[in-house]
Amino acid sequence: MDSKEMFEVLQRVKTWKPEMRIDLARRVLETIVSPRPPLPPQTMTLEEVQAIMKTDKPPPTDEECKKILEEERMKKYG
Repeated sequence: MDSKEMFEVLQRVKTWKPEMRIDLARRVLETIVSPRPPLPPQTMTLEEVQAIMKTDKPPPTDEECKKILEEERMKKYG
């Protein structure tokens, strides 16, 4: 494409709605830069999740859970 052709195309594109010009620009750029490949899903095995959750302490009792919830509510709502 020579300068004259490019100028003619540009003059024609200038009459388009902004949305159409943006779409054209995006499509032109996509022909130059290949889209990024999608990232692989980040998954964890059950064993990895259990290892993260593991603690030396026994689980809280029902009464301790109620107390924790009440404390958090007080922090949030005052």
